[in-house]
Amino acid sequence: MKYTLKTREKGEIQIVEANAALGLDALTRKDVLELVKAHGAVLFRGFDTNLDAFSALVSRASDKVTLDPARKHFSDNAQLVDAGTDPVGLHLENGNAPNLPDLAWFYCKKAAKRGSQTTYCDGYSVLDDLDPAYNQDFTERQIKYARHLPEALWKKYTLNEVDGLERIEQVTFEHLQQLAAHNPGQTFTLLEEGVVYSELVVPAIRQSKFSQVKGFANSLLGPSYNYEPPKITFGDDQKIDEAVWQHINEVTEAHTKNIDWQDHDVVVLDNTRVMHGRREIIDTDRELFNALSYVA
Repeated sequence: MKYTLKTREKGEIQIVEANAALGLDALTRKDVLELVKAHGAVLFRGFDTNLDAFSALVSRASDKVTLDPARKHFSDNAQLVDAGTDPVGLHLENGNAPNLPDLAWFYCKKAAKRGSQTTYCDGYSVLDDLDPAYNQDFTERQIKYARHLPEALWKKYTLNEVDGLERIEQVTFEHLQQLAAHNPGQTFTLLEEGVVYSELVVPAIRQSKFSQVKGFANSLLGPSYNYEPPKITFGDDQKIDEAVWQHINEVTEAHTKNIDWQDHDVVVLDNTRVMHGRREIIDTDRELFNALSYVA
């Protein structure tokens, strides 16, 4: 056996430890996807790796790789996680964008000496503890994210998401509309100076792409670093009561756990089930990279 699975409790990340001096090239697409299906969150530890090997693993396990237009690129697939130093709330990566990536990947080149942990929260576990009335409400109703997108960001996003585009100069609003055409919950309106007004209506409780598991998995508590903070309501524009927000915060915090990074750790999350965030960055020398991908 090339790796060992450490014992885990429900909602905890599955740690996969290399049994010998193995590189990430020892991991097949099947290895990765079966672990994601079974556990939702997987940490590979003790593998001999680097940024190029991480990028190759992402490609091997995925059918398409996408990027966050607001982050710096460091390889074909990997981007530096550099969203300031403040704590970041739980979210699905690109959870308020028209296309939700299936997998969120992380590579820790240099771990922080203290604090600065990435957090994760399995929406499958959260669902069990939601107040039954709120559970029913979010099951029967969708949520809406509404915000303005500057031209530079929506064009970079569209360039990565629409096949056949090679240069940002080729991107038009009609290309962005192609994304909305494949997602009935998404609408875009072109405003002055190239700004786009986006409204996205999606479920707060969703089924995992990789299993039959359903979870409270969304970006209700998520960040807006580099972006305008979205206005979040129910899908019919009704305000979400403060008591609901407080309950969501309390329940998700009870199920939130830390990833205490070690150098060269690799993490992959089912981005349709497991939310993530981070604690305050105390050690700014840490080097953490991420990637986003789709699986057919």
